[in-house]
Amino acid sequence: MNAISAGPIKTLAARGISQLGGNAEVARRAGSLKKNVDPSEVGGTAAFLLSPAGSGITGETLHVDCGYNIMGF
Repeated sequence: MNAISAGPIKTLAARGISQLGGNAEVARRAGSLKKNVDPSEVGGTAAFLLSPAGSGITGETLHVDCGYNIMGF
């Protein structure tokens, strides 16, 4: 089993999170790529993990958060 740790993404379901806009702005400014993650980036990572190319990967958490996780917060 693998996991994808995505940064804050503005989706219909996320509209119920009151601080999402503020969290997304903090992640954008602090992340190494200086942008918010796009849902297609998370989807592409999931597709990779499900494809034969990802068949040797197991027990991993892949961070798809435009570099926010490496900034030491």
